[in-house]
Amino acid sequence: MVKHGFYPGGRKTLIHQIKANLRLGIGHFHFFSQSLGLLGLLYSLDIRAQNDSNFSLLDEPAFVQWEKVQNSFKTTKVVNLQSLEMIDPGVFDFKMSHRFGAVNMGAVHAFGLDFATIRFGGEYGILPNLMVGLGRFNVQSEKGVDGYFKWRIMHQTTDNKRPLTVLLLGAMDYKNTHYSNLVGERMYLSSKQRFSFVGQFILGRKESEKFTWEIAPTIVHHLVNPNWFYDNKISNWQGGRNLPQTQFALGMGFRNKLTKRTSFNMEYIPILNGNGDFFSSFSLGFDFETGGHVFQMDFTNSIGLNESLFISRTSDQWGAAGVRFGFNLHRVFTVLDPSRFQ
Repeated sequence: MVKHGFYPGGRKTLIHQIKANLRLGIGHFHFFSQSLGLLGLLYSLDIRAQNDSNFSLLDEPAFVQWEKVQNSFKTTKVVNLQSLEMIDPGVFDFKMSHRFGAVNMGAVHAFGLDFATIRFGGEYGILPNLMVGLGRFNVQSEKGVDGYFKWRIMHQTTDNKRPLTVLLLGAMDYKNTHYSNLVGERMYLSSKQRFSFVGQFILGRKESEKFTWEIAPTIVHHLVNPNWFYDNKISNWQGGRNLPQTQFALGMGFRNKLTKRTSFNMEYIPILNGNGDFFSSFSLGFDFETGGHVFQMDFTNSIGLNESLFISRTSDQWGAAGVRFGFNLHRVFTVLDPSRFQ
């Protein structure tokens, strides 16, 4: 029988058990302290990582809330008019334009398909906001070369701080046509008088993903007095007498996107200060994007393929079946990497 207060096994056993319990307690304490130390280390590393992450975010630029509006039109042309689009720097856009004869030529001429006028040339992007163009045209009774530059002054942005795209176009052409009078005699025109010049502001806006509009106040100046053609009875002259040597026009262009790769375009270019026996240009067209090409089919009363001709020398009218079918073909080639110019 065990007496009260006396540990079984004797004093030595009690001391041995106390020492064992102490060793066990110390072991648990070491394990606990090591665990706390490890947790503290992990916590400090996590805090440091979060701080580093926060500082790295401070180094990054703020999220841009706006961007420049792109793809207002599929190409740099509405139909005849220059559009709001530019050629990227380092990129060459080969262009081929073709117009058949007027529908009112009748069945004997396949309603105009037996006749054709043509212009071929190209555009090249020099800087992000500057491009140039050069071409050769053979337009029924007029032949020559043309060149132009196009400078983007302002680019529409999505935040509407720049609500419009504004461009300046400067163009000129030189006609090397041989002129003859009604009896076939050669009529000579000086080299200086063979130049024509065009200045144009193009202002427009992409209103939505589908709809874009533009207007283009224009001045056209011919160095030859139009009366020269009338007075010398030039065989292909259709403009009458007292036609202004300097003319003002207001081009208007519209685009409506139909699908991802097609769109419908329309343009109208009324002359504001008299056009003699000529008419204002009116055109309808469809754009088709096919890989690296854009194919434009159009119907227009203009036979001219550069600014001075289709703006101020349109000799047919829609109401008299003077409309003609035509097309523009665009193919781009990258000469230099555009990212080099950013």
